[in-house]
Amino acid sequence: MMWRWQRPRPTVVLVCLVTVCVASVTEATVNRGRPGQPVVRARAAVVMDARTGDLIYEKRPDEQLPPASTTKVVTATLALESGRLDETVTVSQSATRVQPTKLNLRVGDRVCLRDLTRAVLLRSANDASVVVAEALAGSVEDFAARMNRRAAELGARNTSFVNPNGLPAQGHYSTARDLALIFRHALEIPGFREIAGTRESRITAWRPGRPRTIQLRNSNRLLNGYRVPVLGKTGYTRAAKRCFVGAARADGREIVVALLGSTDMWGDARRLLDFGLAHPAPTVPETAARTGTADGGGAGKPSDGPALAPRISRLQSPVAERPDQLDEYSLILAPAHNSRAAAERLRHFVNSRGHSAVIEAVGPLNTRRYLVRVVGLRTLEAARRAEARLQAEHLRPAIVPPS
Repeated sequence: MMWRWQRPRPTVVLVCLVTVCVASVTEATVNRGRPGQPVVRARAAVVMDARTGDLIYEKRPDEQLPPASTTKVVTATLALESGRLDETVTVSQSATRVQPTKLNLRVGDRVCLRDLTRAVLLRSANDASVVVAEALAGSVEDFAARMNRRAAELGARNTSFVNPNGLPAQGHYSTARDLALIFRHALEIPGFREIAGTRESRITAWRPGRPRTIQLRNSNRLLNGYRVPVLGKTGYTRAAKRCFVGAARADGREIVVALLGSTDMWGDARRLLDFGLAHPAPTVPETAARTGTADGGGAGKPSDGPALAPRISRLQSPVAERPDQLDEYSLILAPAHNSRAAAERLRHFVNSRGHSAVIEAVGPLNTRRYLVRVVGLRTLEAARRAEARLQAEHLRPAIVPPS
């Protein structure tokens, strides 16, 4: 039988044309974005000014999504703030059972916590993350609770962690904004920049008479694959797709980028970096700058940090009885000696006790005072709890109400 061409029915043609047009418009919207905005294929992304915390670019910044191994930035943060990096810990059987990527640690191996932290950030080792969690908190569950408390203290309030490595789990999620806030804080922690800026390293897993050397290589291609070094942490699972959080510094200005659910992670990251570094820096007073630590390596020294510098008169203000206040309270501490180094030591000690602290330089250069401010206290009750904990450490903090 001879085949005969039949004219398509008008309804079918119309439906096909509408479908093609809608798909074309959607694709153009996703790929082109608004005029002057970068092309971003990630499901969610932000660019944050590291100095002020202001968002320069945002795309679904508060959508809760699986963060994959960008989770490990929090794991490393708690390890670096623990004050226990020189301790040697023993690998448990439960740690050896996690899925790759991992170091293939064996039950009974003994590894320095500092080396495990390197493995968490550079190799993205899932087993090393569990060893860190068990060493610092006794169990993965208790460590996850610490992660969630720390994230909340840093302002990451749309985040929930269930494990220390980012493997898929119900109730494990974060947002682009929250990841940027967390990474912004991590840049201030002594040692973080040095580790994140390392391309290759070696660690040792000890066993009686049989030490084993493990090679680590940084999975962040942008560390030396962009016009300036980019410190960062990658992540991938099938559910999360490609994820990245990182920071770059150029011309005295530093930005943080975070993206979740990308099908073009490196392309998205480069376009966000280009956009952020080209964007005019916000103008802030000198005393509103946060102060970081002088870690070497990576993208250079930390920029000055979160803006929370009040006038001197505010330090003498009485505490208002407003338990439902949603603006942030803070605590002020004065180091025993008025020097930047003394303030830095005090800040590091306060951070190691689970708080988030920044240094403030107050007054003109010739009479400048260095103070340490504990931030991230949402209510008066939270401020009082933090005050009591620091008083137990023989410190004398003063509560400062919101402005």
